[in-house]
Amino acid sequence: MSKHTPCPWTVAPPSDQTPHIWITAATSSGVAKIETCNYDDGQGERLTDEDFANARLIAAAPDMLAALKYARSHGFIDQVEAAIAKAEGRS
Repeated sequence: MSKHTPCPWTVAPPSDQTPHIWITAATSSGVAKIETCNYDDGQGERLTDEDFANARLIAAAPDMLAALKYARSHGFIDQVEAAIAKAEGRS
């Protein structure tokens, strides 16, 4: 039995009141928070495309865990490995 916050997890985009990205769940106002970083490119603090991609990946974690458990229990390990390799550019 997993002890993480129950899913689904969602990405709440920044607003004027909250200038960061929240990953939330129905049972929790905040599972994780991605804040702005100070970059040395003269543009100051801001959220990047990478920050939003990281937030989506974090929010998908419980779903990915469930999918992997399903795949494992149904003998789909080769398909899981192929999908990971493709995502990482190894196939």
